[in-house]
Amino acid sequence: MNPRIFLVAFLITLFSVNGLAQSKERIFYSSFSPQDWDIYLSKDSGKSFGKFTDHPSLDYDAVISPDGKWIVFTSERSGIPQLYIKPVDGDIPPRLLVKSNSFQDQAAFSPDGTQMAFVASHEGNSEIYIIPFLPDSLQDISNAKNLTKNPGGDFRPAFSPDGKHIAFSSDRGHKIVPHPQFPFARQRIGDIYSMNIMGEQLKRLTDSDSWDGSPVWTGDGSKIIFYSARNGDPTIFEMNSDGSDQHQVIEFDGPAVSPKLLKNGKVVFTTWKGESDFKIMQAELGAKEVTPLFSGSPDLMFNIDVHSDGLMVFHGGKYPKNQDTKGIFGFEGDVLTKGPDTITIADKPIQIFGVRRAFVAPPQVGNTLLFYDASDFQGFFDNLKPMGYSVFWLPILVILMFVAGIVSGIINRKSIPFWKYLLLCLIVILSGITVAGIFLFVDAINPMSINVIRLVMAILTLALVTLGWWFYKRKTLQKSNQKAVYRVSGLYSILFFGLAVFSLLCAVFINNLVHTAIHFYQVDYVSGEKKPLFVFDKEANTNPANFGVIDSKVTHDGKALLFTTGSFRGRPHTQGDIWSYDFQTKNVAKLSDSPYNDGFADLSDDGKLVFRSGRTGNFDIYLKTNGELTNLTNDVHRDNFPAISKQGDKIVFASDRLRKENEYKTMDIFMMELQADNSWTKPEKISRGEGQNAHAHFSPDGEWVIYTTEGFGINDEQALIQPIIFSPQMYGEIVAYNIITKQRIRLTHNKWEDGTPLWLK
Repeated sequence: MNPRIFLVAFLITLFSVNGLAQSKERIFYSSFSPQDWDIYLSKDSGKSFGKFTDHPSLDYDAVISPDGKWIVFTSERSGIPQLYIKPVDGDIPPRLLVKSNSFQDQAAFSPDGTQMAFVASHEGNSEIYIIPFLPDSLQDISNAKNLTKNPGGDFRPAFSPDGKHIAFSSDRGHKIVPHPQFPFARQRIGDIYSMNIMGEQLKRLTDSDSWDGSPVWTGDGSKIIFYSARNGDPTIFEMNSDGSDQHQVIEFDGPAVSPKLLKNGKVVFTTWKGESDFKIMQAELGAKEVTPLFSGSPDLMFNIDVHSDGLMVFHGGKYPKNQDTKGIFGFEGDVLTKGPDTITIADKPIQIFGVRRAFVAPPQVGNTLLFYDASDFQGFFDNLKPMGYSVFWLPILVILMFVAGIVSGIINRKSIPFWKYLLLCLIVILSGITVAGIFLFVDAINPMSINVIRLVMAILTLALVTLGWWFYKRKTLQKSNQKAVYRVSGLYSILFFGLAVFSLLCAVFINNLVHTAIHFYQVDYVSGEKKPLFVFDKEANTNPANFGVIDSKVTHDGKALLFTTGSFRGRPHTQGDIWSYDFQTKNVAKLSDSPYNDGFADLSDDGKLVFRSGRTGNFDIYLKTNGELTNLTNDVHRDNFPAISKQGDKIVFASDRLRKENEYKTMDIFMMELQADNSWTKPEKISRGEGQNAHAHFSPDGEWVIYTTEGFGINDEQALIQPIIFSPQMYGEIVAYNIITKQRIRLTHNKWEDGTPLWLK
């Protein structure tokens, strides 16, 4: 080869590769996605089964074609849930069945096998579509007809035996209500509907205050089997096809969802005990006996479909039991949910990663490390940290009280019946536990520092000692003919002195009882290698209830880790602090300087620090520049989750400021821009859609805002998703918004909770 041509080619290749490396950007988001689901097949009515698919992605919701030759299922192997098809016999790999750039799931066949209904979201929210079933063709989603056309979510279609009607579930008939435990989350209610295959003659069949879902027709089409949670846990119900005579048809102590009917008239369904044990059961309609359908099964078995020829399919697999991540990194399973996927935004290829962690700090510039925290109180039960105040001494106190009651009861059994002593002990113990529970869990207590709590416990100790002494003196003054009163007074004095000792021990040793350091780690998301980063101790006077890490991110320049310690649901005057960890010097510095709820900080390259604080009694957005602190939003609204652009000229945050006082307050995304006179514009709403919008963050060039939204609704029945992985915030998808062009791009399409996105080089 000519040396000059070789040199030119080499330089072109070099600069092309270097340019690609320089332009490569990454988006990380948290995901509640489960792990390692495959399709399982049985050809002998459940006597045996084996893997039908074997892929690292999630495969689920399989159905068998009426002729028994094909299995259609949902797979996330392309990065988003789409419908795939594979023949029952032969070793032919699955192939894509319907081409689309968005969510597809929950396929169902017409009885003659010529039509297929399914759920898709390419027009925005989840709708039910119908398309000709062409097993040898790849059809475009544009060939499918939208049957539901409703802003609510529509799910789980099922054809009637004559092929003329489709039953389905929908959340369209009820208002979305606040979650009973989580004020930031919302719950939906679903009912059963029917329509003809043209999407007409819509009829509502159920109307309850819980989820009714997954309808299936009986063989003669006269009845519909479904699950309902109207009596507590979801269980199997039956009704006439017109919605009349709704009644429970199995007696089963446990949840039961996703029913299907066997040829012998039995109903099969999915049940579970915890997150790691989902099984498929069978029962006679109206009978009490419930038995497993399979033996020697995987840990996880969901949503069976059955065929008259003895074919059965379900999805599931082994529950992820990676001890390296359990209780340390976050959710069960690998660090990354899959991927990465590559998307194109503004003609730039960007890698997008789902991380099994609610808050995780993506890597520094130029490496593949993630940073996260872990403590003895990790995950869902973070808000129960105050239980640590009593976990050690309370059981000992309970035992001592019972022993004292038993001994006193035996000694004085002639004066007072033994059972009365035990009852007295139990009443006092339960009273103490109740008082302790009120003291530890009422929101008004959480803002208290350790020293204030010690003072309260000391006052309580003094009061208990006084009561104990009063009963003791009363005991000594009793006459001999009042033995019953004498003995009871003596027992009261013992019990109150015991409670006083417990209170004193709590006051003295409270920091030791609950003292737990936060450990920070780094994990390489490519190799999976995990290493300790640093250990962080709370300040001596900090209430441990306010010492969880509730936010973390790496600064735009990659030099430091920003994190917040506090209570996730804390009030404005609850202690919350902002910290930074310098990767080079390994120093930890406190960036906030108030006894109030400061947190969720972000730092621009020119040193502007933005954060939220409750120091006025309301949550506002603050900006700290050159040591000067400015309240940017100073009003009564709840403002949270601020972020500042790398360039320091734009700020975004979430706020409920557009909600009226008497309505449920969801949040929108607002933006402010720096003006020439160094003032900031008024907040302007940039998100759209109903529901929660939060966790906004800027792209490295400052031209895009990426955030989490509930605006697309949900993509499956709520009752089928929440037991799999705890997910109170139904659901989140990630959206990118261009500040200049107003273009909005949906980046994730699935039925799992996605949130807290961060975009970086």
